[in-house]
Amino acid sequence: MSKHATIIGTLVVGLVALAMSAASADGFSDDRRGKSAHRAKPACSTHAKLLRHACYADRQDDYLVHIADCVYVSSAEDERECRKEAREESAEKSEECRDVYEARLDVCDLVGEQRFDVEFDPVDFVDPNKIGDGISGIDPNPYWPLTAGHTSVILADGEVTVVAVTAEVREVGGLPCRVIRDLVFEEGEDDEGDIEYEAVEVTQDWYAQNLMGDTIYCGENTYEIEDGLIDNTDGSFANGTDRARAGFLVRAFPMVGEGDRQEMATDEAEDYVRYENLMTGPSDGEGGDVEAFPCGGGCLQTFEVNPRDPGQAEFKYYLPGSGFVLATKLEDGEFTGEREEVRCIGDLGAVLVKECGIADPDALLDAMCAWAPEAFCED
Repeated sequence: MSKHATIIGTLVVGLVALAMSAASADGFSDDRRGKSAHRAKPACSTHAKLLRHACYADRQDDYLVHIADCVYVSSAEDERECRKEAREESAEKSEECRDVYEARLDVCDLVGEQRFDVEFDPVDFVDPNKIGDGISGIDPNPYWPLTAGHTSVILADGEVTVVAVTAEVREVGGLPCRVIRDLVFEEGEDDEGDIEYEAVEVTQDWYAQNLMGDTIYCGENTYEIEDGLIDNTDGSFANGTDRARAGFLVRAFPMVGEGDRQEMATDEAEDYVRYENLMTGPSDGEGGDVEAFPCGGGCLQTFEVNPRDPGQAEFKYYLPGSGFVLATKLEDGEFTGEREEVRCIGDLGAVLVKECGIADPDALLDAMCAWAPEAFCED
């Protein structure tokens, strides 16, 4: 063992002994002191600080890997350029680490310092197959219905999104969750000039409904698609797996000013929602109401943010009985002009898609079938 390591070891032992002595002196047992410290710790900001350290460690790792690659560059000039690029990338990563850290602290200001340790008990949840069946007396959440077949078609900047509530139920972390298929396609033209729909993101979401009517976000399995191939699964998580926890997607009876974590899978899924207004609609600055589903001053407005995307946020609008109808994007608190509008809501099927004003409904149906055959392929 080196002299340096020996000194560090001696210091650690001394500090531990000092801490034990102090605990005995004030009459607290180790167990009681540990529980007291656990309760007093500012959980949210501590979580943010540790993730900032992790981000910087990841930056250093990327930098060293890049520098290692520069060793094999043939010319001295190219090696200098390679090292310059490594430094620039490292500086960009440092800025990103700082921005995400500040965004996480902003969320701490919204939710408080308490740890997110919500325990969901399966006995507090309803059977998804009984929601809105007309027999059991279980009404769907008016803002996020989980009735099988409920489908929305959303349009936004050349993209078409189809969100369909399937009849499938899956247990996720012990909770009975309805399976939702969420497919995002980019509308374009092929070499012959025909309309085509290229998959951008293919997701299987899992939602449950508790006895209060709240929609609980159990997790998701998501694929980002690049050139027809799965590029990554970032954002995927499942309640109860790898310390991930479900959260409140939207409550059935929200209170203005209150908020929830919609999900918590550290550094993967950290969305937060705050309830802004129970009876409102989008402002003129946001582009006003959606033509197909106008709020008419009667929508729930939420503010939703993910600290992993610092500076970005959105207002969402939910029309009671229909569900989500509009999202307007914010960048550093200013409206960007981007909107996601629900064009159609109805039962899953070709008729719904063909009545939505889609440029080529048959091409879209084929793309849906190709990426989620169990949900969208007709027999």
